[in-house]
Amino acid sequence: MGQTISSLWRGITYRGREGHYAFILHRLAGLGVLAFLVLHVFDIFLMAFGANAFNDFLALYTNPIARLAEVGLIFGVVYHAFNGLRIIIIDFWPATTVYSRQLWWLVVAITLVLTAVAGFFTLRPLFV
Repeated sequence: MGQTISSLWRGITYRGREGHYAFILHRLAGLGVLAFLVLHVFDIFLMAFGANAFNDFLALYTNPIARLAEVGLIFGVVYHAFNGLRIIIIDFWPATTVYSRQLWWLVVAITLVLTAVAGFFTLRPLFV
């Protein structure tokens, strides 16, 4: 177990810095969005079993843990989208490569602001 954790840690930190963290976070955000998509297809599939089965499953989304997961989904979608645009900019305009770190920090700032705003409205019903 210790060797697995050590290997994972070396993989995460082998280069470090913004480019490597952008790479890892982009993949994790994409996997998170994919997991939501699978869950969404499943809950729509439940319509085949009637409105009661569908509504019972949707009631789970009002759970506070599900609300927090929604904020995580918002973060994943926003980060994945804006980091994807950063990658497109760097790919199509190679001269912008020198600004890769600054662009990543801009993506992080935009993601945090938009996630905070959307997260406020997502979590607000839990406190009202």
